[in-house]
Amino acid sequence: MNIHDEEMQKNLEAGRSGPGDEIDVKAYRHVFDALRQEPEFVLPHAFANRVIRALVQQQTEKTTTREYVWFGVGIVLLLAAFITAIVLTDFKFDVGVFTAVKNYKGLLLFAIVFISLLHLLDKRLLRNKRTAS
Repeated sequence: MNIHDEEMQKNLEAGRSGPGDEIDVKAYRHVFDALRQEPEFVLPHAFANRVIRALVQQQTEKTTTREYVWFGVGIVLLLAAFITAIVLTDFKFDVGVFTAVKNYKGLLLFAIVFISLLHLLDKRLLRNKRTAS
């Protein structure tokens, strides 16, 4: 803004017509009148809540991604440790340890089905209620 513009603005704010071209004075008066009016645009009622919800969701997604990365790194390191232990100790796998379980096939099958059923119920009923509240 140059000195002429500032002087014209001060004169218009004071309510008197300043020096200069009448067209410039009308243009400035029109601009200042438009600037005095409040904008007609109003933010929606729940705008702040939606912004906060979006930020929380974005942060949750970042946290979830970070957790998956660390989970993957942990699995890779665990497998590396198992492979290193097997190679260094000359481990030989033997199924003879499972001969004691052979007599309890029904109990083992029941345990697998029961645990799977509990997992399914937890996933369908309890976790949905926990996340809803």
